[in-house]
Amino acid sequence: MYDETAAQHRAEPADRTPAGWQSPDFTVVDTALEVTAYSLRTK
Repeated sequence: MYDETAAQHRAEPADRTPAGWQSPDFTVVDTALEVTAYSLRTK
């Protein structure tokens, strides 16, 4: 279930971090809610 926003943030696969999660193609987010929404969209 991808909305328009998820499609805009999709990029080539990022390197996996030691924690095992995949980092998004951007590093600055506005709120913790935005981080949560991104996480839920990419599961």
